Amino acid sequence: MERLRQDIRFALRSLRRSPGHTAAALLALALGIGANAAIFSVVYGVLLEPLPYPSPERLVMLIDSNPTRGFDRFSSSPPNFVDWRDQSRSFSGMAALTRANPSLTGGGVEPERLEGAQVSAGFFETLGVPPALGRGIGAADDRPGAPKVAVLSHGLWRRRFGADPAIVGRAVELDGSPHTVVGIAAEGFQFPSRVEVWQPLALEITPDMRGAHFVGVAARLKPGVSLERAQAEMSVIAGRLEKQYPDSNTGWGVNVIPTRELVVEDVRPALLVLMATVAVVLLIACANVANLLLARMASREREVAIRTALGAGRGRLIRQFLTESVLLALAGGALGLLLALWGVRALVAMNADNIPRAAEIGLEPPVLLFTLALAVLTGLVFGLVPALHAARPDLQGSLKEGGRGAGTGVRARSARGALVVVEVALTLVLLVSAGLLLRSFAGLSGVSPGFETAGVLTLEVNLPESRYPDEEEEGESSKVAAFYDQVLADVRAIPGVRSAGAGYPLPLGGSGFVLAFVVEGRPEPPPGQEPNSHIRFVTPGYLETMSIPLLRGRRLLASDREGALPVMVVNRTMAEKTWPGEEALGKRLTFGDPEDEDVEWRTVVGVVGDVRHEALATEPAAETYVPIGQAPSSAATLVVRTDGDPMRLAAPVREAVRRADPDLPVFAVLPLAEVVAQSLAEQRFRTILLALFAGLALVLASVGVYGVISYGVTQRRHEMGLRMALGARREQVQRLVVGQGLRLVLTGAAVGLVGAFLATRLLASFLYGVRATDPLTFAAVPALLAGVALFASWLPARR
Repeated sequence: MERLRQDIRFALRSLRRSPGHTAAALLALALGIGANAAIFSVVYGVLLEPLPYPSPERLVMLIDSNPTRGFDRFSSSPPNFVDWRDQSRSFSGMAALTRANPSLTGGGVEPERLEGAQVSAGFFETLGVPPALGRGIGAADDRPGAPKVAVLSHGLWRRRFGADPAIVGRAVELDGSPHTVVGIAAEGFQFPSRVEVWQPLALEITPDMRGAHFVGVAARLKPGVSLERAQAEMSVIAGRLEKQYPDSNTGWGVNVIPTRELVVEDVRPALLVLMATVAVVLLIACANVANLLLARMASREREVAIRTALGAGRGRLIRQFLTESVLLALAGGALGLLLALWGVRALVAMNADNIPRAAEIGLEPPVLLFTLALAVLTGLVFGLVPALHAARPDLQGSLKEGGRGAGTGVRARSARGALVVVEVALTLVLLVSAGLLLRSFAGLSGVSPGFETAGVLTLEVNLPESRYPDEEEEGESSKVAAFYDQVLADVRAIPGVRSAGAGYPLPLGGSGFVLAFVVEGRPEPPPGQEPNSHIRFVTPGYLETMSIPLLRGRRLLASDREGALPVMVVNRTMAEKTWPGEEALGKRLTFGDPEDEDVEWRTVVGVVGDVRHEALATEPAAETYVPIGQAPSSAATLVVRTDGDPMRLAAPVREAVRRADPDLPVFAVLPLAEVVAQSLAEQRFRTILLALFAGLALVLASVGVYGVISYGVTQRRHEMGLRMALGARREQVQRLVVGQGLRLVLTGAAVGLVGAFLATRLLASFLYGVRATDPLTFAAVPALLAGVALFASWLPARR
């Protein structure tokens, strides 16, 4: 311990004697360690930290799948859920849930749209998180006609009701109907994500609902039951239901998937790539600092030689220099934590909506331990080469007055050159990866979504079923259609509005409903092999406002309402897949049972262009546009095409909605161009980060090249003076220096190209419209590195 204290004191004095070298090393280490700590905090919070539920490893989701229809992950039907719950023996609890977005009204405050969920009885028990106050949803609540109740989230309770415990037992108005608050959820509990209120599912299960897939199913494994055993049991039950209900269940299976896997599966690959990226940045920083220390060792060779002559062994010298390295790394780690604190906030702010469990991300104790371990390991990594080199001094050369020791020898130059080659190779891998993602993102941004975004305002509304029922009494017109008629008429009268409509769902907002259909005049396909189409509910004026091109026939008209001929407009893909080589106009199909005498047959009256509804990177699917006047939809997005900036008309459009229904909240008020931009948020996030880290690596590598060449010039000044005295021209000496730098960079680039060729295979799933071996990127990046190296070498060559 006494020797260790001596080593630490000497290391601190030594670092203070070289403030320039120390500051440069601290900056490089702080950037490398800080980047790793920031990304690891996200990786830990999202991928590694257990879900905030008791025994989270036993919490699973039951997910339907139908590979023949291309559905790997699909929601379940309520009758199937009931059968699973009654027939399975592997689970201690099972609950169904579906998203709902009720409006909180009353109390003299502005109506607010809430993120909500409708859940079956036993939901909170299955999750294992009882409410903080009151109770959860019970069996008496989860039945048709039962008194309406709700459980509020802890955040909503504090925000809207001042954390008043007396709210339990009182009524709040949701969608215009009073709901008795029976409980307040535990603080931080949000399942599904961002939910603020839970209501009973209260479904009346009927046989015709078996083909309607719209609920998720959460379950808890019994103690001692493995995932494999539960999967085997559920596969048997699914096969039994397939035989029992061939019309609705043919081809449908069920997968038992850990809940955490479902939560993070979309973001896991990107986070792991980013973690590998910052690890490479840290290796480059280590190589840089090792080069700095090697250069500094040249000025300490006489000191090392004297210590050796006085009896210091090789192990003693190595320990001394490693102590200095570790102290330097710990100081860099402390600075890195400050950078990581800022970086974590920036990362979450950049992409909070697309990072699951974003609220749980922070510099937790495991992140601090990771940073400490990383700093110590980093100190050992970058300190080992200089320490080994310094522990073998040239005693005779170093102790001679004016002698030149090993710092100017071949061994030292080779070590520094090798470190530069490593830096350049790693930097090239990152630059090629960033270049591929940039080209992919540029290509994706240039994809036409199938509609025009300029000058279009979007506003979402959600009509409560209590006041806007989907089905009216015979002879009555639809209140849903009447609402849209009134609002759109008022909106079209606003100065500056060119056209307006409403539709659900908005492009790039999800797949919506997917229904199987039967074409008139064709034999009904076997169960499970029916073609299907994505259904879009739209008003007259929607297709025109979105500038979706009409290819044949007509668009939807105001006359396409209840009581008129059932019609639809299909997209190009739907027309070509369903009626290949034929004219789709005038053809009919049904989404119901063709054997039913009351089945509704819809006639194709128009064919429009394809729209990328799910994502810009996803090819258009078969789609059908149905008039809201004939198939009312409570949820819709108003789209308004304006002259100029669409946001300047947000207030008058809101007012038009308020005149039609003062208790109806309007939310997600955005220009359509912003909706498209938000759909690329995930790709933009990882592209920016990888480009940022690749740029940082390029800077570090450039500094490394400059440092090695500059140090070499300093050490060879006497040699260069002799060369010029013997007749060498200035240009020849400059070419000698620049050539040395270029040789190092070209060697590193050759190694890096091989590494990039292998590493970019991991990026293939992130790329759109560009191959992982894109020749342009693989040619441009080495050229860029050569240019940077030329500049970094020319600066000391000038001197």
